[in-house]
Order: sequence, then C-alpha cells, then structure tokens
Amino acid sequence: MHSPVSDPVLEAVLPRWPFPAAPSRDPDDVAAVESGGEEWARRFGLIDSGIALHPLRRLCAGELVSHGYPRADTGMRVLITQWTMWYFNLDDHFEDGAAGTSADAAEKAAAPLRRMVDAARHRSTLPRAEDSLQRSLSDLLSRTERVMAPVQFHELLAHLDDYFTSLVVESDYRARGVLPDVDAYIALRRDTGPVLPLLDFVEQAECVRLPARFYGTPEYTEMIGCAADIASWINDLCSVSKELHRPDAYNLVVLLHRLESKSLQDAAVETLDRIKERVRSLEGALDRISGSGSGDSYTGSEIAAIRAWANGLLCFQNHVEWYLRHTRYEREEPRSEMSA
Repeated sequence: MHSPVSDPVLEAVLPRWPFPAAPSRDPDDVAAVESGGEEWARRFGLIDSGIALHPLRRLCAGELVSHGYPRADTGMRVLITQWTMWYFNLDDHFEDGAAGTSADAAEKAAAPLRRMVDAARHRSTLPRAEDSLQRSLSDLLSRTERVMAPVQFHELLAHLDDYFTSLVVESDYRARGVLPDVDAYIALRRDTGPVLPLLDFVEQAECVRLPARFYGTPEYTEMIGCAADIASWINDLCSVSKELHRPDAYNLVVLLHRLESKSLQDAAVETLDRIKERVRSLEGALDRISGSGSGDSYTGSEIAAIRAWANGLLCFQNHVEWYLRHTRYEREEPRSEMSA
C-alpha cells in the first residue's frame, strides 16, 4: 500500500498500532459531507478558484471527519468539516505565510480572531469581518453556538484562545530559529494543532451532554488533554515526511531524533509508546469516575454520558487511514537524515 508517510516510520509503528481501523462509511454520504465543506469554503472565499489541486480540496476534510466522528450525523459532520477546513487554512497561513514570520506578525493576524471569540464569549455583536478568514469564523461561531450548551460553547472559545496563543508562540520560535526542548514542545503541541476545539464536538457526535459540573474537574482535564496529545502525536508520526527537511520542524518524532540523537525509527517507537501511555491515563481517569466517592458521585445516566464521550475521544483517533490515503504530508525527505 502506498503511503505518503516515510517508510521507516511506517515499519516501526504500524505493526504496533493501538487503534482499530475506522469503520467504513457510505461513499455517497462522505461525498455529501465533502460537498458541504467545499461549497461553504467557496462561498466564504477560502477556496477562490476552480483549481482541482487547491489545498482545501486535496485535504478531503469530509473523509477525515467521517473517520473521527463515526456516529455523528451528516449535518454535524458537515459543520465539523467546515471548522476543519478553516483550521487547516489558518495553520498554513501561520506555518508558510506572512503571519508566521515573527511574533508581532502572528499576534497581528490573531488579534481580529481573538476579538471575535471575545465578542462571542460576551454574547456581543461580532466585529465586522475584514477578510474571508474572519467572515468564515464569524459564520462558524454563530452556527456553532446554536448547537452547543453554553458551558460547552465557552469551553470551545477557551480552546480557540489557547490555539491562537500557541500559534503566536510557535511563530516566535520559528522566527528566532529556535527549537523548543521536548518537554516544552509537548506542552505547546497540545494547543498548536486545533485538536482541543475539534474534540469539543465529541458530545454532538455521540449525542450526549456531559454534566455541567464535570467540566473543569481533574478527570475531565486529564481525559481531554490525553485525547489531544494522542491526536497531536499521531499527526507528528504521519507528518515526518513533510517536516523532516525543515530546520524548524515542530514534530515530536523529529525533535526526539535531533535533540536526543535517536534513530528515526526509535523516535517513532517512543512517540507511539507515549501515545499508549496517554490511552492508559485516559482510561484510568474514566475508571476513577465510576468509583468516585459519594460526595463527588455522578448518577448512572451521567456516568453513561461520560463513558460515551470518552469512547468518542478514542474514536476520534481512528483516522490514520486518512493520512495513508492522502498526500498533504507527502514530501521528498533528505535520505541522509532518514537513514541516521
């Protein structure tokens, strides 16, 4: 099977992969989700041409979302696909565009997005959008507020704030030509990808509402944090071939390879071991909820909702097939470093 992922990484980790294959979806259903994402992106100017190889078309975000939210209905997957396209567009803007050239440029680019999030938090009229990125965010915020409980929507807004901040911090690292150490990278990586705000849709995907008092508890924080780390490190494993050639490679596998002098294969195995440890931590936090003391106990229906949500957090990880099927991360990597 052809894969854009570098062969040494594949050979090291796929035989030990801890997640099942994603269930198959009706191709017509996935096509409808893709169409809903593309039509929206064209309407808001994120896709401004008919070029078949436009990055947001090549992304196949509807397929990615259909893997990660296997029980979500078509309409919800269309909304999540639109958010996913927006995040990838923003990520490219910071990684390869002018916004990522310095901390000042990054903060300037993030500022109007922060103002929109802040207005949504205070239920104020959203600021006037000046470009396609802002217009599309305004639309997403307005529609998402209607499908989330207030506590959940505020969690999404907090995660968006952290995401924008992490992009500024990463841009500063990049502009200064500095690589974070492994621990600093791990702390930053949880936010640099938009995984946490995407995980905020797991309740909708699973058709459950978490108890409001569950938010902010140690168990909630540990479970959603573990899920974010897992998804981020899966991305790192699968984007080695894109990022290995970059001097500013913000990728756990590459940092372990460069900063700790590990072979690429050993770095990949260590990353997979860290993923498995996070799975165990997530499951341990869930077990603690079931055995909590009477003062902090949840009702049977609340525990069932939390369990369904936790299962959704793990289902979110079943998207490696998307990485293997598509070429967003395909690059020609330097042979000398690959064989080190």
